[in-house]
Amino acid sequence: MKIVAFGTAPVGIVAIGVNATGVIAIGPVATGVIAVGQLARGVIALGQLAVGIVVVGQLAVGVVWACGQLVIGATAGPNQFAVGLFGRLYMSRLFDPYGGQILRNSGIKPWRAAVGTLGVAGLLVLWWYAVGLQLSDALGPN
Repeated sequence: MKIVAFGTAPVGIVAIGVNATGVIAIGPVATGVIAVGQLARGVIALGQLAVGIVVVGQLAVGVVWACGQLVIGATAGPNQFAVGLFGRLYMSRLFDPYGGQILRNSGIKPWRAAVGTLGVAGLLVLWWYAVGLQLSDALGPN
């Protein structure tokens, strides 16, 4: 595996190109631990369509946290339309002592906790098959 890779299908620690795969991947279709692109898939993903553990995008599917226009995740940030299975998590309030509640969930009822847990498990399975397998194959030992 190269340290820095460029091209149409680069694979490397830092990959920049059309179908980039790497620890840090930048390109229109980016798959990596940190992925930035129009279609970003990874652990931390930023893009128009983003799938990952922590994501920011116009259409975002995040296992732990998602922020953007139309998102779903275990927790969601300040968005236009968000489905936070366990409520909304405001990262900007994390370091502000006067910012208010960090997690706004208005009390989780038992049925919502069960549905949220199943939803997060489903998101994790979706992430593993959409991103995790390809990422572990590309970055794993050959």
